Amino acid sequence: MAMDVVPESKTLHITKLRFRWQVLLLQTLSTISLLLLMRKMSELYGECSEKFVANSGTDGWCPAYEHTRGLRWMDSNGNTILPDFITGINETGFNAFTMPLLLCFILTILWVFVQTRGERLQLIIKRIFSAIMASWFLLPFLISWLIGMVSNGAYLPIGNADDQYNHINLVLAPFEFFFELVFFGIVFAPILVGLMGIWGLSKRMITWATGYFLMIIGIHAMLTFEGVTSAVDVGLKPLSAQIGEATLFGGLISPLGFDLLTVAILILVFLESGLAVITNLEYTSVLPEASKKDSEYINQFNNIINGHLIHLFGIMIVVSLTTAIALEFDDFLISFVGILEGSQWSGQVKESLELQLTYGKVISASLFMIVVAGGRFVIPWQRITGVIETGLSRIRN
Repeated sequence: MAMDVVPESKTLHITKLRFRWQVLLLQTLSTISLLLLMRKMSELYGECSEKFVANSGTDGWCPAYEHTRGLRWMDSNGNTILPDFITGINETGFNAFTMPLLLCFILTILWVFVQTRGERLQLIIKRIFSAIMASWFLLPFLISWLIGMVSNGAYLPIGNADDQYNHINLVLAPFEFFFELVFFGIVFAPILVGLMGIWGLSKRMITWATGYFLMIIGIHAMLTFEGVTSAVDVGLKPLSAQIGEATLFGGLISPLGFDLLTVAILILVFLESGLAVITNLEYTSVLPEASKKDSEYINQFNNIINGHLIHLFGIMIVVSLTTAIALEFDDFLISFVGILEGSQWSGQVKESLELQLTYGKVISASLFMIVVAGGRFVIPWQRITGVIETGLSRIRN
């Protein structure tokens, strides 16, 4: 049986699939989510407490998700190697992120280009980089020491009363650069690694960037916990202990809850979109050569990736809505009881601050899950999801 002839541009070869609009859309979604996540994380976790700022001033450093404060602290204690227009320490707001982000994109493009050019070029670049770093460490030290000995006779390059003869200090200069990269990398390491993972098709890099963001959230929560700050206060600005009253979207969610939900959804979109591209391309890479040109396999791949896009948008919307409802489910139950009984008890409980605290929202979400799980004995969830799946398949076809 002869296979249908398909254009070369529509085959399932990796070089062709990289330019499919579905693949580019998923990679673009993952990239946008990563950038928005960085911005939202810097808003929530990138500030020092007012007490710390009052005591340490603008040049003090706290372990917040923000890079300019640490670089300003280094600059106040000595000269920095990276130019200010790159680090953005003289900028405010999102302008401080512009040049570092541009640098991340440039490095990502170069890295992807090198990865596609074979191992020989990669080996040459590694050797050149190693030679440059070794030269930076040793050549200024050796040249200045030799010039000094020619002019003043033999002497040791360390422990001299005149600091100009302590040439060993030149060896320490690169370490200052590495310390700058540490402060720089607090914010932009996951961005650079995430971009490389998205466009370089690396699951390990994408999961590393995701884990880094989760680690930042966890460390911030631990360091701002009241029991910890009473003993050791590192100066981080804590999030509000109360989730707040639901005032957004018709009383569906509170502002703080919306910010935290946004972070969670952006992490999910970044992770899911980035890994979806890699998973689908891995599937096509193991197909026989003849199957990559088979119209049936091509249609199957198109259905899979189109379905993935539809499910991505649909599931994220459902997750967002159900999470918002779960956080306010206690309020719904209390209001429902108040309507049935009409007593003052429901109003008093509803106004209780305990329900606005973190554990109150955990209880609310737990009640929501219990009700939904118990609802399967009353509501035919499988039939409902089956109808939805059937409708989606009709839309795709």
